[in-house]
Amino acid sequence: MQPTPKPSGKVAVISGGSSGIGRAFVEKLHARGYIVITCGRDPAKLEKLAQDFPGVETGICDVSDTAAIRAFADDVVRRHPEIDMLISNAGGMRELDFTRDDITDQDPTEEIRSNLAGAIEWMAAFLPAVRRASPSAIVVVTSGYAMAASTRGPVYSAAKFGLRGFAKALRRQLAGHGVTVTEVLPPLVDTPAVAHRSGTKVSATSVAELALTAVANGKSEVHPGAVRWLPFGLRMAPSFIENVVAKS
Repeated sequence: MQPTPKPSGKVAVISGGSSGIGRAFVEKLHARGYIVITCGRDPAKLEKLAQDFPGVETGICDVSDTAAIRAFADDVVRRHPEIDMLISNAGGMRELDFTRDDITDQDPTEEIRSNLAGAIEWMAAFLPAVRRASPSAIVVVTSGYAMAASTRGPVYSAAKFGLRGFAKALRRQLAGHGVTVTEVLPPLVDTPAVAHRSGTKVSATSVAELALTAVANGKSEVHPGAVRWLPFGLRMAPSFIENVVAKS
């Protein structure tokens, strides 16, 4: 197999790149010769990432913090005024039980800030630079739970449903501007954060590879692993499939 041609000077910016799917994107794009910039909340993980992939630029940024996103974006765009690929990946799922009397003490809307509002702020902050690089691409990582909700993750599901809707609308808005929008809807991904969870898991590397292939082929959605059956299942037996996913 011939090595992948290196796209000299192309720039990719990734949120949540210190672990999981984000780290897999860093690895793949670094290998393809991109100038890779990423952020996270854990300095130790970011330092390790920079050691593993020399040349990758890292910074601290919490995507639930609008001011932090804008400061990070301003710094990146000042140095890289054109961004060829923007990846919105950061976020996480919490298990919340709304039958508990203390639910209001658990900051129940935190996942809306990190998984939805933060993702929208992230894309908005970088969009001028992405448009300047046209033809360019945006990758939005949502979840299989963006199509059918998880009982154990109600707010996470709500956030991902919202982000899926945003990705669809953004794709239409940018259609005439040379910017593609590819949504990635992974199932359970094999990362340390879900080591306690049972069930079939896909690798972060496979998700990133499928996503980048989809971008190259102009596809609007990627359904890794078992999620590939969801669109068909929800058409043929929606109640049954929603019940199965709800219990997963």
